[in-house]
Amino acid sequence: MSMMQQSAPKLAIPATGTLVNLALGGLLGLAIWEIWARVLTKAVLGYPLEPAGLIDALLQHNLGLSLPWIIREALHYAVGIVGYPVAYYIISRFVPRWGVVLDAIVLVTFSWGCYRYWPAGNDPEYVVKSSLMFIFYFSVLMLIFSRLLNKSQLAADVISWGNFTWLNALGIMAPLGGLSFYLLGEVNASAGALSYMSFAGHVIYGAVAALFFELRENRM
Repeated sequence: MSMMQQSAPKLAIPATGTLVNLALGGLLGLAIWEIWARVLTKAVLGYPLEPAGLIDALLQHNLGLSLPWIIREALHYAVGIVGYPVAYYIISRFVPRWGVVLDAIVLVTFSWGCYRYWPAGNDPEYVVKSSLMFIFYFSVLMLIFSRLLNKSQLAADVISWGNFTWLNALGIMAPLGGLSFYLLGEVNASAGALSYMSFAGHVIYGAVAALFFELRENRM
């Protein structure tokens, strides 16, 4: 008896409606990110999150280039509205159990980062710094494992996507720009707080963008 084999999904250009939904989701997520990054983060830390600064670090560190601020901002918006949404579509449609896979990557990499940059025992501010590092690590850990209690597979997966956008920004791009892994090793004492605000902002951005897209797609 012969068995029919299911063919793997083929990567193809999505329909126009799907592309529009991806861009709309990215736009909505980015709008909320801008409020978080430039208003709420500034109110908490005294300065905003600046993706254009990360782009500048990447170009300066690797190519010795410095682009005008407006171009770096345009690149930031292009990534948020088009780049991340397209990456989400590809990963979510062609990677089996992609949410769990992304969670595992974030868990392993961030655990290593905390281990690597845990404050030294002879640091005069060891108690404060280690306590803050533990709270940060515990927050990320609880969000990752919330999928075990989350009754909605979609909600669990879009949160995983938000986690992954943070990994891409501070776990991949930041080191490529000459900065420490997840910004955990920067001399600036507030770098940990900056990383935490970036973590929260990316989770919100990614989850909102992906959720909006999926809800729109299910209505088509």
